[in-house]
Amino acid sequence: MSSIRLMVVDDHPIVRQGLIKLIEMNDRFKVIAEASNGLEAIRMSSKYAPDIILMDINMPDMDGIEACREITGQNADAKVIALTVCEEIDKITEALAAGAKGYILKNTNLENLTRIIREVYEGKAYIDPSVTTGLIDQYTRFAQQLKEHNPCPLSDREVQVLKLVSKGRTNKEIAGELVISEKTVKNHVTNILSKLDANDRTEASVIAMKKGYI
Repeated sequence: MSSIRLMVVDDHPIVRQGLIKLIEMNDRFKVIAEASNGLEAIRMSSKYAPDIILMDINMPDMDGIEACREITGQNADAKVIALTVCEEIDKITEALAAGAKGYILKNTNLENLTRIIREVYEGKAYIDPSVTTGLIDQYTRFAQQLKEHNPCPLSDREVQVLKLVSKGRTNKEIAGELVISEKTVKNHVTNILSKLDANDRTEASVIAMKKGYI
């Protein structure tokens, strides 16, 4: 199995070096480049073409969001994961709009981080569950207006299921809350992914929030 090649971008050397050491504890991960600001990240990304870029948001010279926008603009296949302490909803939406495939907080543990890196590498998207409620609240304010321009293809029950999915609920928890069988929940999730042309539950939640379905 080939290695996943990463670049780590953070303006704090101690944080950056510590993160690199943690990542390389996994034999499948190889850090091929590092950068201390957005401008440097753009240059390094162009030079080394890493599979995954772990990008801090708040940095000097050019922040991570603008760097992400530039990198994904140059290479649509670039996979950027925002790794930050910032829980501001506006920053999260900006990062996603800039092309980030993942948004995770720095207090995540190593096991979660390695899993998320693998999932994003495989083409999935990821948003830290601790910030999804805030995202939903923000998008809800615009939901009615967006619905007028983007008719929702989901049934009322599918919308209910997807709202709970976006909050990180498991199929079993959703079944209990909606008083339906776990098999029925699985069928709803399958239909949701198909209707939204999503690869996984997280991507379906992101699509639905962007279009105002939930």
